[in-house]
Amino acid sequence: MFKPLFSLWIFLSSLCLVAPSASAQSSIIPISTAIHQIRYQIQQQHLSILSSQPLQPNISYLSDTSPQRIVVDLPDAIFPAIHQEIRPTNSPIDRIRVSQFENSPPKVRMVLDLRSPLDINIRSQRKGKYYETRIEPVLPNRVQTNKTPLKSSGGNLLSIEKKGQNIELRGDAALYPEIRRNKNNPRQYTLTLYDFETRLKGMISGLSSPLLEYASVTNTAKGVDIQLQLSSNNVEIIPFSEGNRCTLQFLVKATDKNLVQLENLEINELDRQTTRLKLYGSKAFDYQIYPLENPHRLVIDTMGTELENQALAKALSNSQNIRNIRFIPTQLKEGTDIRMVLDLHDQVKYQYAWRNNYLEILLQGPEQERVPLVTPGNRRAFIVIDAGHGGNDPGAIGAESKTREKEVTLAVAKYLERYLMNDSIQVAMTRSEDLEILLQPRVDVANLRNADLFISIHANSMPPGNTHVRGIETYYTTAHSKGLADTIHKYMIKELGTPDRRVRSRGLFVTRRSKMPSVLLEIGFLSSPAEEALLSNPNYQRKVAKAIRDGIQAYLSENPGIRSKY
Repeated sequence: MFKPLFSLWIFLSSLCLVAPSASAQSSIIPISTAIHQIRYQIQQQHLSILSSQPLQPNISYLSDTSPQRIVVDLPDAIFPAIHQEIRPTNSPIDRIRVSQFENSPPKVRMVLDLRSPLDINIRSQRKGKYYETRIEPVLPNRVQTNKTPLKSSGGNLLSIEKKGQNIELRGDAALYPEIRRNKNNPRQYTLTLYDFETRLKGMISGLSSPLLEYASVTNTAKGVDIQLQLSSNNVEIIPFSEGNRCTLQFLVKATDKNLVQLENLEINELDRQTTRLKLYGSKAFDYQIYPLENPHRLVIDTMGTELENQALAKALSNSQNIRNIRFIPTQLKEGTDIRMVLDLHDQVKYQYAWRNNYLEILLQGPEQERVPLVTPGNRRAFIVIDAGHGGNDPGAIGAESKTREKEVTLAVAKYLERYLMNDSIQVAMTRSEDLEILLQPRVDVANLRNADLFISIHANSMPPGNTHVRGIETYYTTAHSKGLADTIHKYMIKELGTPDRRVRSRGLFVTRRSKMPSVLLEIGFLSSPAEEALLSNPNYQRKVAKAIRDGIQAYLSENPGIRSKY
């Protein structure tokens, strides 16, 4: 007892403006292409992209969406602006959305919402120190002159093989196929590898599956065409190129039978600037995130989804970043493809990523002026936080999940450190990692540096057979520590709603040997399965840290002369 979760705190105040998606991988591509500018040339009616290296787009035509869309993915590309939206005038393209769709490996996605069906032509050329990639609308029946598609470096298509449910193309050069869906036969796709050739001809055996009927290969003047006949209209092909291989992913589009249910939304305020949202689905779903202004909003478009719970939005009266949340189906007739709109108090920085079973969104608002909870003199208070146990001394062990006290106390101590530093309070930790430290060095950290307060964090335990015992106990030794113990204890009971096991006086080493007001907090019983589950939960650990911080702030406010007294 007198014992923390070893979990490194990620310093969220320097959130990167990076947007990994549901398909983000864990590896980092060391060399990426930077996109410097994206402009729509009104007179020439084309989209111009300037980049540091040549781009190799993957193109998908989505003719059965409303509106019809063309999706252009740019692998290994970085878009510093994160998101851009273009509304062309007098164009068959209604809107162009550009976003950093993935981060690891990087990918930029461009979505072209169409007013009417069309094809696009892509050309690439050197332009000064940059490379220019042009996306040019090709209206039906328009005669093409002097227009050539984007050229790959050329090479040989060596093999087409079945890999599970997907198909893998392998060549002796980078493979970036252009994908077109047959408008008259939505089950048929044609993939073109420009400037490639192959010895493969005709029907390719061994590729049929429940999603694919057959594949055939043809050499043409422009390269290699691969024709795929799918088994259903509800199947789409998404390419993933990596080096000299390209995986064709067969995705079953959402129907009434396979829609993803949006099940729950969790909202947590991590500190005075940072809000975290977790959007849970019944399985992984595709999404795109982008900001809007006047007023400030953050939009999360999800595909193939529907609301399982019509009341997902939580009470947001105390959220510093979010004013309101709205869920809107973008496919009104079917009530699917749910759009989540976050109405914001102000402009925010944001980061998002797909975790094991949820989409995580982190919002960081601007630094706000707040009425100080303590006097300006106490803003420089110096507090030592002692995370009990560590290293070879695990402390108490949980009844069911074998949670170790040393891990719980370190996690809470780090959250508390962050809270206090945000309040401009100086903080020292007796340990910041999983190390075993004797009792005297812990006290020395506070005494030798003339700290104002000493806070030791532990988790309690009872002998076997006492799993029903729960609650918080607070210990002090010296008379000038009782006020601190009473105040922190009061806030912990109030904010955590846990049983009150009272403030107690006991001659513990760290509270007896420290010169300043000092307390030892037993924040719950690991011998109780219910409290063990709470204490191992990062959300609850943050609540504990916040309650301790609020108690410290109240004590400092009530004792404005603390630095001169101790």
